[in-house]
Amino acid sequence: MAEKSKGWRPSLATTMIIAMVLGIITGIFFGELVAWTGVVGSAVIMLMQMTIYPYILVSLISGIGKLNADDAKSIFTKAGSIMAAIWAIGLIAILLAPVTFPTLESASFFSTSEVQPKAEIDYLKLYIPANPFESMASGAVPALVLFSIALGVALITVKNKDRVIDLASTAAEGLSKITQSVVKILPIGVFAMSANAAGTMSVEELESLQVFMISYFVLCMLLAFVVLPVLLTSFTPFSYRDVMRVSWGALVTAFSTGNIFICLPVILEESKQLLKKHGKDSEDALRLVDVVLPIAFTFPNLGKLTIILFIFFAGWFIGKPVDLGSYPMVGVSGLLSLFGSVYVAVPFLLESVFLPADLNQLFVVSSFITGRFNSLVAVMNLMAVTLLAAVVVVYGVKRPKIAAIKFFALFGISTVLVFAGTRIMLEHLIDEDKNTSSLIAGMRVERNLTDQAQETSSWNRVSNPEISTVENIIQRGVIKVGYQRGNVPFSYFNSENKLVGLDVALAYRLAADLGVDVEFVPYMNDHMADDLERGYFDIAMSGIEVDAELMKHVAFTRQVMQLNLALVVPDHLVKHYSDTSLLRRDEVNIAFVQHEAMVRRAQKVLTNLEFEHLVHYESFFNPDKPHQYDALLTSAEAGYAWSLFYPDYGVALMKEPGTGRLYSFPVAFALARRNQDLLNYVNNWLDMVRAYGFIDKQYDYWIQGHGATTKESRWSIIKDVLGWVK
Repeated sequence: MAEKSKGWRPSLATTMIIAMVLGIITGIFFGELVAWTGVVGSAVIMLMQMTIYPYILVSLISGIGKLNADDAKSIFTKAGSIMAAIWAIGLIAILLAPVTFPTLESASFFSTSEVQPKAEIDYLKLYIPANPFESMASGAVPALVLFSIALGVALITVKNKDRVIDLASTAAEGLSKITQSVVKILPIGVFAMSANAAGTMSVEELESLQVFMISYFVLCMLLAFVVLPVLLTSFTPFSYRDVMRVSWGALVTAFSTGNIFICLPVILEESKQLLKKHGKDSEDALRLVDVVLPIAFTFPNLGKLTIILFIFFAGWFIGKPVDLGSYPMVGVSGLLSLFGSVYVAVPFLLESVFLPADLNQLFVVSSFITGRFNSLVAVMNLMAVTLLAAVVVVYGVKRPKIAAIKFFALFGISTVLVFAGTRIMLEHLIDEDKNTSSLIAGMRVERNLTDQAQETSSWNRVSNPEISTVENIIQRGVIKVGYQRGNVPFSYFNSENKLVGLDVALAYRLAADLGVDVEFVPYMNDHMADDLERGYFDIAMSGIEVDAELMKHVAFTRQVMQLNLALVVPDHLVKHYSDTSLLRRDEVNIAFVQHEAMVRRAQKVLTNLEFEHLVHYESFFNPDKPHQYDALLTSAEAGYAWSLFYPDYGVALMKEPGTGRLYSFPVAFALARRNQDLLNYVNNWLDMVRAYGFIDKQYDYWIQGHGATTKESRWSIIKDVLGWVK
């Protein structure tokens, strides 16, 4: 009886593609209803990660330890140098690739994460395995890799090493079987994360993700079809046509399956055939091919290293690009961490540059597409290392200086042309018209507050020599609140020409609790104390700094909140002015509206600084006199709000040199010194509304922008086409 046919069964790679497509379709159909699938995807990724650390340990120990002394010496000197050179060349291309990202003028509200102290990275613990077990527990992959390599090298000359090598090999095989079992559920994770991304990501986010995809494809094509083949042809007698002909089968296999391991036999045989064709098939050369290829496979290839580009994209994506000075650290950390899985390396690298770990899911979703392209780079990397080792180590290089000049000339020209062309294309592809000013210009005070306490339209500055007690205000039916015009985000006029802001909202609430209406009276900062004493208004607001000198003339309430000192400067100078120590050397012209006390203290210590007093903040951003001043002294909270109106400006936080502590200051309301009755009432009122969470709520809205825009529900077929759900 004939055996029953089992029928067609898709490969794992095909299954994952199917899962991704089904996930995307599910997300588009159900929209935000499938947001919960993100939890399932995260769980699957965590299962994938559980064997990575021990596998790095045992696989490197067994792979290196089983070598004999002669092979090890040859590999770790000449062949190792070739591998290191290819890493360096690849990292140069990867670190240059972010230039393809288009320039976007963007701005955001203030975030408390900007002023929270960031944990310093202990680079000694990261790279030196003083305690390998601690390194494994803390996820310090570079230190774990160095320990594993050191132990593997040490075992090479140990006589009775077989038991240890066998144990490590057996453990590696067992861990590999666990991974193979877990991989069977990986399509579930792919489906879940694809559904989550397609159902929750906005159109703007998807548009930005295409920047990464295009830049990544260009980088992989450059490395696989230009840089690595040209490197081979420059230092060997092989032609470009020869290199591409022998590698084509492995390239197609890797791209179609996403599996590098199954390409090793193809690379091995084709490499030997190419050596034979050019008469370079000596016994030593063929032996090196047999030894170098499997060893090179255990080390990170350029295909893996290309995912470092995602770290730079992640910073660009959220508007916090990775600092240029951190590029070398990201490159070295990426190389060492990629001895393990990319699913461990990416979260580690994101954390090392203080980017949200949540972005890892974005990488996982895209990795099943990008993985096909980095497979091309991986195959060509293995081919280049193997053939270069066989030719250069055994036969040497004719005229090495000329070969090096030829390669770097072609490498430089092709890289510049390809990246420049990609940048130009992406600049036209991405829409830069993002009107951030509409975010803050459209904000308004809650309707329930304005309904309880109506604003009067009087702008008359009527002198009232008598102090307005709480009883007087209630009898009058109006509390007069002094404010500064254009003091974003505390008191300013929105796009509807309504007076709004954090302090305006507090004024409405104070009036509502008193049971009276509110009249807003504008004042100049220099005249505030006199205006209060003359009774032009009962209380002054607008983010007033508590100043020891001003205390002699006005009475301050309890602290309303604490703000952080900063400089508003053109975007390209933010990094420069973030180093406060530079202010002690540079000649800087700083404009200010408030903070006179701080200016006086600074003038005594920093004689090189020139301060100019402005009446209104808008004067600093005067388009008719751009950059008339080098910087504007204000709070970070206000600076971020102003950057929404003027996105080409950024905020540099002021820190104490040496300590890194932020300069912060309290803000409060001001009253006439003799108005003790109203002062007592407002102090107790502040305690009450703070306990109710009202001040925190206004801070979240006006300072951090929570709720400043109503997030529209993600488009979906089930809601917007079929109308089955609202």
